[in-house]
Amino acid sequence: MIKRKTYWKDLIQSFTGSKGRFLSILTLMMLGSLALVGLKVTSPNMEATANAYLTTAQTLDLAVMSNYGLDQEDQEELKQTQGAEVEFGYLTDVTMDNGQDAIRLYSKPERISTFQLREGRLPQSDKEIALATHLQGQYSVGQEISFKEKEEGHSYLKDHTYTITGFVDSAEILSQRDMGYAGSGSGTLTAYGVILPSQFDQKVYNIARLKYQDLAGLNAFSSAYEEKSKQHQEDLEQALSDNGKARLQFLKKEGQESLDKGQETIDKAETNLQEGKRRLATAQARLQAQESQLALLPQAQREQASSQLTQAKQELSKEEDKLKQAEQNLTQEKEKLEKQSASLG
Repeated sequence: MIKRKTYWKDLIQSFTGSKGRFLSILTLMMLGSLALVGLKVTSPNMEATANAYLTTAQTLDLAVMSNYGLDQEDQEELKQTQGAEVEFGYLTDVTMDNGQDAIRLYSKPERISTFQLREGRLPQSDKEIALATHLQGQYSVGQEISFKEKEEGHSYLKDHTYTITGFVDSAEILSQRDMGYAGSGSGTLTAYGVILPSQFDQKVYNIARLKYQDLAGLNAFSSAYEEKSKQHQEDLEQALSDNGKARLQFLKKEGQESLDKGQETIDKAETNLQEGKRRLATAQARLQAQESQLALLPQAQREQASSQLTQAKQELSKEEDKLKQAEQNLTQEKEKLEKQSASLG
């Protein structure tokens, strides 16, 4: 009994003798508990906020993208996807005109994955663009911005200089640091923008956005959404499994036809070039023969003939320059044709 009283007496004295330390430990324990509760509450709140944003933007559930484009057959097959709304669009990666920063330009969607306006307005006319919000510090509404495409290959844009009309957020690219791979510039995507579909010089769409009815009421971060969307993805991949090969074969056939026409044009140009060289050589030989006979002519006729020969030399010189330019152009066309042929292989 005496030992127990002594124990409690010592315990009370240790608390009363070091109130500051006791209060510090108690405060730390309370803060730790509050932090743990906060972390548990924050995650659902963040998910709810993100889900509300995705719902407002009518964000896609799945997307089909193709480097070769989605032709009419692909589009019809996608439109028949049961329980899904489909919207087609364009996109291309370009670089800023003043550097190597890559930016992805999207065609303005009407219903699915709409861009959320933060300043100004969305583009309404050609040569107008709305940029990603994080570029507000570098650009302003009303300012012009220029882009450049790869020097080789087809140009995907009708214009390369646009007037900024506003700044937007995209529900498809949530991070500002890691936006993914880009097919131009440094190879890393640094920004995005939205322009009108009419600004794309493409025969076929290259992205299809799908939104499924049975996913509409589900939280995008729930296991139910993940399971159903995964099943839709598998069904979609199976339905489109053979489309890529068929599209590639069609493009190869189309490319080969273009190559054949190009080769035919080059062959004709080569024939014309050789004929031009032959005529030039004949004219030069005739001119030299006439020059050698100048001394045999009387003075008056010699001066007149000399003047005519000088004029003829000038004409021949011009023709020679034209032939050299034609030969240079022909060489460039041959190089282009060889590159196209290599790309088909």
